[in-house]
Amino acid sequence: MTEENEKNTADVEQEDSVSQTVNGKDWERLLFVVLLSAALYLEVVYATFLLVLLSVVRYLIKGSVDPRIANFSDALITVISDTLRYVLFRSEKKPWPISPWPAKDVPSQNDAAESAEVGAAKVSEGENNTGKD
Repeated sequence: MTEENEKNTADVEQEDSVSQTVNGKDWERLLFVVLLSAALYLEVVYATFLLVLLSVVRYLIKGSVDPRIANFSDALITVISDTLRYVLFRSEKKPWPISPWPAKDVPSQNDAAESAEVGAAKVSEGENNTGKD
């Protein structure tokens, strides 16, 4: 009988420790994990497929990806990464839609081309200056 009492006592202590571990804040976290897991599925499957489709069509028509699509894609990558970290208990930082959408600025192709031209001009000026000395 003493073994049964010890076993029952151990079970009661384990239940108490579980109930103490899972308090109100933990229940909130677990609820967010379940809901964000469903949102993560939708983000990865549908949003990613739509972005790939839009990017391919834009690339075939214009020969480049729209900077707005690239900007949204970078933000979506951040959202998916943050959500996965939160769902897998690797981070306490709450992802979108609990926190604001990440803002990422991707320079347009014109800006990149202009900065490349400016850099090339500086390099050629540096070569001309060293040749004159």
